Amino acid sequence: MISMSTAWLPDIGSPIERVLDTLQPLGSRTLEFNYRVHPLDLDATCRALNRRGLTVSSLHNICSTNGRPVPEEDRYGDSVASLNESARQAGLAHLMATAQAARTLGARAVVVHGGTVEVVKNSPLYRQAMRESRRANSPAPLQARMPELLKARQATAAQNLARLIASLKEVCPLFPDIRFGLELRYHFHGLPAFDELAEALAEVNCPNLGYWHDCGHAQFQENLGICRHEDWLKRYREQLIGVHLHGMSSFMLDHYAPTADNMDFAMVRRYVNGGTLLVMEVSPENTAESVQQGKAYLETVFES
Repeated sequence: MISMSTAWLPDIGSPIERVLDTLQPLGSRTLEFNYRVHPLDLDATCRALNRRGLTVSSLHNICSTNGRPVPEEDRYGDSVASLNESARQAGLAHLMATAQAARTLGARAVVVHGGTVEVVKNSPLYRQAMRESRRANSPAPLQARMPELLKARQATAAQNLARLIASLKEVCPLFPDIRFGLELRYHFHGLPAFDELAEALAEVNCPNLGYWHDCGHAQFQENLGICRHEDWLKRYREQLIGVHLHGMSSFMLDHYAPTADNMDFAMVRRYVNGGTLLVMEVSPENTAESVQQGKAYLETVFES
């Protein structure tokens, strides 16, 4: 069954009744909640879901009852890998609260952003290269700077990865009934990178920690020449918890409604099984018609 992410919602913080009334006509009986519905009123949310016969497949951190303000740049909980211990603890509290909300809502999984290598994320060189690539609609400006940026990433990534591993060791054992999926990131300064994921899984060594694949993120990294899209699925298929499904409108613009020619969904299909959570995650720029058509197309690929 294809779940629908609240990422499609144009407004942040709408009442849960309005959220469900907006998503229900798209035809999904199961949903993934993300930061756009944070913070949650769990009692009201459970009542609203029950009235409509809807379920929640997964929560994308940060999404909980924790009303502590979340910085705009941390709406997905990247501070779990922060070198600032106070920020890491705040991120840890949000991740724990999200897991608790998932348990209450009957969700099977929490999608986790593993943080960033801050020295690259905040690099003026990286930001300039991204702007140039967008303007040119070409990976060339980013690729030209990639050796320098990857060298800077390698110099400090181990410190952030260690903080991420410490956070996961604290959270995962407390929620054995919830699966935590470390998501492949769009930006290559995100954690974990290809080999870092194996290190994190081994170090945490918790059976409910696995991998969450994102089609657009993997394809963007392939387009930059960092890692082939399919290689992520090949290496981590046994740890695969879920997949974010969406297409691309250019070499770097993702979260578009799926079509037959904007992503190789047939390749992705080869690596999923009956227990893999499938979530359509599209941005608010997509029309309701394109989202409905995209969902119908995914059903022909994944449910046939």
